[in-house]
Amino acid sequence: MKIDNHAEPPRSAYGWYLASASLWMAGMSLQGFLFTWMLVGILERSPAEVGLARSLAEFPPLLILFLGGLLGDRYNGRTYLACMHALIAVPPLLLAAVHGFDLLDFWWVAAFGLLMASIQALSDPALQSTLSRVSRLDTQRAVTVMTICTSLAGLAGFYLGGQLDDIGLGAVLIVQSLLFLAGLGAILRLPSLPLSHGPGSTPPTLSAGLRTAWRTPLIRDLVGFNFVSSLFNAGAYIVVVPFIVKTLYAGDAAFFATVLIVFTAGSIGSNVGLLASMPVLRPGRLFLLMQPTRAVILLVLYCEPPLWLFLTAIFAWGLNMGVASTLVRTTVQELAAPDCRSQILSILLVSFMVSAPVSASLLGMLIEWTDPLTALLPGVAVSILILLAGIYRSGLWHHRSGAVSGG
Repeated sequence: MKIDNHAEPPRSAYGWYLASASLWMAGMSLQGFLFTWMLVGILERSPAEVGLARSLAEFPPLLILFLGGLLGDRYNGRTYLACMHALIAVPPLLLAAVHGFDLLDFWWVAAFGLLMASIQALSDPALQSTLSRVSRLDTQRAVTVMTICTSLAGLAGFYLGGQLDDIGLGAVLIVQSLLFLAGLGAILRLPSLPLSHGPGSTPPTLSAGLRTAWRTPLIRDLVGFNFVSSLFNAGAYIVVVPFIVKTLYAGDAAFFATVLIVFTAGSIGSNVGLLASMPVLRPGRLFLLMQPTRAVILLVLYCEPPLWLFLTAIFAWGLNMGVASTLVRTTVQELAAPDCRSQILSILLVSFMVSAPVSASLLGMLIEWTDPLTALLPGVAVSILILLAGIYRSGLWHHRSGAVSGG
């Protein structure tokens, strides 16, 4: 029997998808907070050791991410995502037991980060490609609404992390596990999501997805620019900001959570603004214009501003990164062919994820040699270079979105 993968999804499908994606994001935002603060705030490891831990935890999942893209195009989406939700609920419970026996150390934290990042790598391509199959909205609006909802859920994750000193690490880890299990309940309410390429046809291969991405210039350019940008801009946020909070502003877990909330609030605000103006006619041009404005924000942070200006700059950074990352994601998802969409998105996700361990090592060593503020400067230079290369060496400046042009 031929399966109609182009049939309009039930109206409830997008709501349940948003619920599952939001609960997943709440758990993973809490994960990002816990992994960093256990190393910096609880174990008080050096910048170089924090960089090493991130590298150990995040390099191996990069290969797993390609596998996640391949599996996402080969199996029923609902069944696959349900398995991922059940699987990722286990590591927080294991670490809670380790903490309960007073065994928490550098290697346990690194192993915890590796497990969580690996399961996320298996899940994310399928989770993101499923969006196009459960929403009745155009791609730009569907992605942006999802980003707003998941970012709001991420705020809840950061807030919960900020209560760590009051309710204890063990309790926070148990709540993290429950978030993923609640997301499993939402996934099971989705309709069946059979193979995109239909029964009886040849399933997609990893090499086919890589070839498609390389032979599509706009996808290739966006992935490349996104990688370089993430390496020194998103990397600075992940690696440098915790040490600025700890050493320059004498912040505790609650203040670090506040900084993450302020950044995320900026990201949410930018996506609300994008949603109101969608469809965006020239997303590539707007992405490139985000680069010089980010350079200005980083320079403000470099000047070690007073606390109120520091938080204002963090909010502006969130605005900037929210616009840039959403435009990259929506444009790539629009351009990706349905039968290899998970694989294309896995390649995009690699450009995000590979930046974390690489920048952790590079910027961690730079902080050791100099100070946290100096590690912001590479992002300034890279932002200007991306702007120039995007205008003169790619088609991004003149690209028109298919949501507007009908192409």
